[in-house]
Amino acid sequence: MSHEHGHEDGCCGDAARRLDAAVTRMREKSLRVTAPRMSILRVLSESANPLSAEDVHRLAGHGAFDLVTAYRSLGALEEVGVVQRHRIERGKTLYALASGHHHHHVVCRRCGRVERLPDCDISRIEGPAWAKGYADLTHVMEIYGVCPNCAANG
Repeated sequence: MSHEHGHEDGCCGDAARRLDAAVTRMREKSLRVTAPRMSILRVLSESANPLSAEDVHRLAGHGAFDLVTAYRSLGALEEVGVVQRHRIERGKTLYALASGHHHHHVVCRRCGRVERLPDCDISRIEGPAWAKGYADLTHVMEIYGVCPNCAANG
């Protein structure tokens, strides 16, 4: 099984349930449910890890829609909260279905493998910002290292 497109049995449940929740959210936000968007949602719902727009395009099948449509659709899906965008080292952007809770990833610097970390407890870091009166706080944090496979192969 590829590291970028595998089934996840963990916190987000099965692909069909995740897909249904995404479509419901689109309808709530009056975002049209189009064939390319459904293909994108299917690919993301079946992936255990975030994917690049290029990966989504490739996994959906090159005939499903063009790469520009993939980027535009991912942007629209992000705007309504169906998809989360993750910016990682060296400017790369990955996308995943929004799971209802905030989380981070660990990324292998050698092979690019991305794995979700269980939770985000950022309260100790954001606390001082709240105390200074800042509101509507967000943060971006990913952890980088060398995965066990790459480490074992030198």
